[in-house]
Amino acid sequence: MEVEELNINLIGARILDPIQKLDCVQDLYIRRGKMFFEQPPDDDSKSYRSLNLNDHVIMPGILDLCTHTRVPGTSSTESIFNISQSAAKGGFTAILAMPDTLPQSDNPGTIRYIEDRIKQSSLINIWLTGCLTIKSEGNSIAPLGSLKDAGIIAVSDSPRSCIDSQIFINSVKYAKMFNLPVIEFPQDSYLSKNGNAHVSSFSLKMGLGGLPSIAEEISVQRAISVAKDLDYNIHLSSISSVGSVSLIRDAKKRGIKVTADVTAHHLILNENAIEGYDTNAKLFPPLRGEKDRDSLQNGLLDGTIDAICSAHQPHPSHEKNVEYDKAPAGAIGLETCMSASIQSLSTKTDDPYPVIVQSLSYGPHKILQLPQPAIKKGNLANLTIINNKENWTYHPNTELSEAVNSPLINYDFQSCPVLTIVNGQIIYSK
Repeated sequence: MEVEELNINLIGARILDPIQKLDCVQDLYIRRGKMFFEQPPDDDSKSYRSLNLNDHVIMPGILDLCTHTRVPGTSSTESIFNISQSAAKGGFTAILAMPDTLPQSDNPGTIRYIEDRIKQSSLINIWLTGCLTIKSEGNSIAPLGSLKDAGIIAVSDSPRSCIDSQIFINSVKYAKMFNLPVIEFPQDSYLSKNGNAHVSSFSLKMGLGGLPSIAEEISVQRAISVAKDLDYNIHLSSISSVGSVSLIRDAKKRGIKVTADVTAHHLILNENAIEGYDTNAKLFPPLRGEKDRDSLQNGLLDGTIDAICSAHQPHPSHEKNVEYDKAPAGAIGLETCMSASIQSLSTKTDDPYPVIVQSLSYGPHKILQLPQPAIKKGNLANLTIINNKENWTYHPNTELSEAVNSPLINYDFQSCPVLTIVNGQIIYSK
C-alpha cells in the first residue's frame, strides 16, 4: 500500500483535542506532514488539494490497548501487514500487541522477531507487551528487565490471569522496578472453567455453561488490593460487569492507582447477540446483561473507565463454524471499534466525541506512558478523522483480514473513520 506525504488543506472540520484545549470548527493546513492552523507564509494554498470536511471530526490519533495479532503463530488468519491495514481502516494510528503469540512473548528473541516483522511491513505504530509470567502460565515470573531491553512497553498475561496471588504480587513488584505498566485480564479460571456464556436465565434456556460475573470481580478486587498495597497502577483490561465497575469506581474514590478499559463489543451488544448460538458473538469475557452494558456506558461517561479497546482476536472460519461450546472465544474488532463506540455512547449523550477522544486517544497513551499525539502547530500529524454522518453497513473485508469472526456483520452504523494519518503520511483514506 502506497503512503502519501501530506500537503493538504483540511477545511471546515471540528478539531477536538482536550489536552490542547481545542474544540472548534477550524481549517487545518498540513505541509510535509506537519500541522498549521493558518496558511504558512509564502505558501500557495491553492496549489494543494483541499478536502471539505463539514460534519467531520479531527482528533489526535487513536491507540488500541488490546490487539491479539497472532504473529508469530500457527494460524494463517493474520499478518502484521493485514493487522495494520485493518487498524488504519478503523482509524487507529497505533496498537498494543498482546503477548499470546507462538512462541509466547516471554523472551527477547521472540520480541526482536516481532519487531523485525513490524519494521518490514507495518503501516502504523505497533507497540509490544511481554508476558508477565513465563508462557503466561502463572508459575514463574518472566525476565521483565530483558524484555524491556528488547523493546516491550508493558507486561500482561492476557488473555489469561495469574491464579497464584503470591506470584502475581511478586510479578507486579518486579514490573514496578522497571516502571512497566501491568495489564491484568481479570478472570478466575477456576470459577470460569467450562463456561461459554454469561450466567443468566437466557444462557440457562440455551443450555450453556455459565461464566459468572464473580469470576471477574474477584480478580478485579485482587488487583485493586495489590495496587493499593504496592502503590503501583494496575490496568484492568476488558471489564464487563456491573460489579467490576462499582469496585473500580470505589477504588478510584479512595485514591488507589487503578485504571480500566472496556471493549467496544461490550458497549454496543448484550448477551442477546448469542441467540441462535452465533459463535461470532462468543467472547471472553462474555457479553453480559443489559444492566451490565448500561453500567459500562455510564462508567465511561463518569470517568470510572479510562479507555475503550477492540480486543481484536482473529480466528479462522473453520474454528468458529462448529458447535457453540466447542468454538474459541473472541472476535475481530479493529475496523468497527470506533463506529461501535460512537453509536453506543450516542444513546447516552448528544455529543459522544469528548469521551471518544478521552477513551481512545488520551487514556490509552496515558496508561502506557506514551507521548500524546497532540494537534499542535508544527507537530507531525498523527490524526484520526471521522465522518459523523456516514451511514454504512459492516462487512468484513477479506482483503484486509482473512478472519471474519465479527458479531457485527451486517450491522448499520452512522459514523465512520475516513482518513488515518500516521507520522505525517496518509495511511488510509476512504
